[in-house]
Amino acid sequence: MEPMEAGSPRWEASSSFLPKANRLSYRSCSGWYRSIKCNARLPFESLLERDLMVIQDVDPNVANFALKPETLVWTGGQREQSYTPDFRVVTQEGKVVYREAMPRRKFDADPSLKGRRSRITDACVARGASFELWTETEIRKQPRLANCRRIRAAVAFLTPANLTIVRTGLVDGRPISLATLQAIIGSDPLLVGALLGLVAVGELTLDLDAVIGPDTQLSPRGS
Repeated sequence: MEPMEAGSPRWEASSSFLPKANRLSYRSCSGWYRSIKCNARLPFESLLERDLMVIQDVDPNVANFALKPETLVWTGGQREQSYTPDFRVVTQEGKVVYREAMPRRKFDADPSLKGRRSRITDACVARGASFELWTETEIRKQPRLANCRRIRAAVAFLTPANLTIVRTGLVDGRPISLATLQAIIGSDPLLVGALLGLVAVGELTLDLDAVIGPDTQLSPRGS
C-alpha cells in the first residue's frame, strides 16, 4: 500500500487528491510516485527512476526538483540534436543540477551517450547548471536508499495526535538521539514513525548514510 501524502498543512497526513504532473514525453509509464516536494503524482519509467525520486524527496540538500523539465537543444554536424534529462534539481544553496537515472549496464555499454555527453554537459553549463548521471551505484547505495524509503513512508504517521506527543520531546531546538526521545515520549512505533515523518517533510534531519537506530541523532532543520 502506498503511504498517504502530506496534505494541507503539508506536515499532516491526509487523503486529499494530488494533481498529476504533466510530462513532456516518456516512452512508457511503469507507475506513479507521490512526491512531497513536487506536491504532485509523478510518472516513472523504471524503478530506478522512482528510487531517485524518493532520494530527492528526502535529501535535505534538495530544495526542489522537476521531472522532465526541458529539452536541451544544440546544433552538431549541421543538424539539430536534443536531449531531455530526467530531472532538474535545485539545491538549498541555489545550485541547479540536471540529473539522469540510467541502468549501470546501459551506461557501461555507452558512457558517451552516443557521443552526446560532452554536448549535454556544455548545454547544462550554458544554463548555469551541471549534469549528473546516476546509476544503481549511486541510487541504490545502502543504507541510504533504505533510510529514504522508510522516511518517505513515515509521512503516513504525521497525524495531529502523533504530532502533539512527539513535539513534547522537541522543545529546546537542539539535536537529540532517538533513544533519548523514546525515553521521553515512549517507544510506540507510531511515534517513531511520526519523528521520521518530520524528517520527510524537512522539519528534522538525520544522517541518511547511517543505519537508523537508538543512537541516531535527530536535529531540527537549521540547527
